[in-house]
Amino acid sequence: MASVDLTLAELIRTFPCSYPTRTQALHQVLVVLGAGYEWRGGEVVQRFDSDELGCLAVHNQFKLSEDQIRPLRERETEVAQERVDGTCPAEHLRPLAADLARTPAPLDRDPYPASPLAPLFNIPQDAAADWVEAAREIASVVVPLWADPSDYELATRSSFTPGQRAYVDGKRDQALRLLELRLGPQALSAGER
Repeated sequence: MASVDLTLAELIRTFPCSYPTRTQALHQVLVVLGAGYEWRGGEVVQRFDSDELGCLAVHNQFKLSEDQIRPLRERETEVAQERVDGTCPAEHLRPLAADLARTPAPLDRDPYPASPLAPLFNIPQDAAADWVEAAREIASVVVPLWADPSDYELATRSSFTPGQRAYVDGKRDQALRLLELRLGPQALSAGER
């Protein structure tokens, strides 16, 4: 069984530096297209087996050698510990993953663009109650952010061609219609379409 709390705790435990909170983990699992999650048997599950190392493998890739560190220290440049030994800067969160998976927090980033292919917008009729509530929870966070984009998002959109803008807006509108069909108009009441 892939309950919401267990799924989020596993993601936080595996990648505490990327998804340190329930809200950020829910966003990754339900909103981000191509994150490796899908609906199966009424629950959201990983499509592929997870890498046991998680973010540690990534941190080790960016670890500097002593030859690279020496000139930085000679110039009195601070070198983050993770660059020295490949540790995760959020390592202290791993043992707290179960608690963090149950505690909502701010998203602290712009939401991924609404895509009708993401799990949030394809909630099956047989979805487990905890997953439906998780979808409502993350929708209440991201819908208002899509309705009132950050200055960064607005600046990014200003570089789109009219065709690109129409495509992105069309996908967002299509996704929000799917969300409204499954969760009801109250799912969109926090944000204007």
